[in-house]
Amino acid sequence: MKKLLLTSLFCLYILTVSAQCNINPFIQQNYELDAQILALREISNVNDPDYNSVFVPQNRVDFHLEKLSALYENPNNVIEVDSIYNEFQFHANPNYGYTQPAAYKRLSFRVNTNVSWVQALKDTGVSGITELDDLITLYQFSTINFLDLNSSGNTWFTLTTDYDFLNIRALLDDFAAIQDVSLTEAAVDPNADPLGLNYSGIPYNLTQPVIYPPGSFVQGPVAVCDIIYDVVNDRYQFYLGAGDCFNGCTINRTWYATISNDCSEVNFSTTLSTENFALTDIAIYPNPTSDKLNIQGIANLQRVEIYSILGKEIQIASNNTTIDVSNLQTGVYFLKITDDQNRSVVKKFVKE
Repeated sequence: MKKLLLTSLFCLYILTVSAQCNINPFIQQNYELDAQILALREISNVNDPDYNSVFVPQNRVDFHLEKLSALYENPNNVIEVDSIYNEFQFHANPNYGYTQPAAYKRLSFRVNTNVSWVQALKDTGVSGITELDDLITLYQFSTINFLDLNSSGNTWFTLTTDYDFLNIRALLDDFAAIQDVSLTEAAVDPNADPLGLNYSGIPYNLTQPVIYPPGSFVQGPVAVCDIIYDVVNDRYQFYLGAGDCFNGCTINRTWYATISNDCSEVNFSTTLSTENFALTDIAIYPNPTSDKLNIQGIANLQRVEIYSILGKEIQIASNNTTIDVSNLQTGVYFLKITDDQNRSVVKKFVKE
């Protein structure tokens, strides 16, 4: 009986340990900034207890690193999950889709050009105003740009921090409290790209049906990606955007992932899109391969491209359903297959 009890406790221990959340080294190295942006979005809510934390609490960052790690390890071997981190290379977008950028490096303020300490700050980076210089020193700011606006009689200073990541908005009140300094949230991270064109994965066209004429569709190359944490539904959204991104990316596709609190369960799904239906029968074989790779299930092949695991284009072979890969080094690659309507699908293969 005692032996049975010890065995049961050991099994319970194993289950408990295996259910703990861990941070995968790949995620730690490549998604630290993403996790920081996701945490910053949450604490930017004025009701968040960490709203005034200049340094984003590490436990808020680790929460996302752990969840992204659980997905990356792909316990259910879902092919699309691998594509999240490999060919599409999703990353959190600090600018796109939000009314204000995820400010973590820069801020700017204006001051009347005739104020006595303006020239000193221009020349030396030190104003002589204790409150201002203390903030600059404490948070490792330096002046990277200043602009005299003769029309308004003001000088704008842009500062950047040497810290990798700060909650810049938590500092706004401190800067605004300094005499002669004017600061608004519109001045936070003034160099942010309003479009957030951050996609760096394999070139990929999104296809989306339109109402009229029946059976027609629109398409465009992906320009924007984002990782979004939906707090209400406790799930992650992996977003691709194409088309007119100035007006909200008129073509888009989203993958969804739900990860349990203990990281032991991962559920993954995707929105439907035209390419899912049109190119669903395409297959490649043999896989792994040492010399030839065959494509089947497509009658209107237009172009075949091979990319490395890092998204670098290696080879193009048009209108050919048999691809010679004998010259490739051993490793993992992606095959991008495009039909005559410019719809694409990406398949992973291993070169032996």
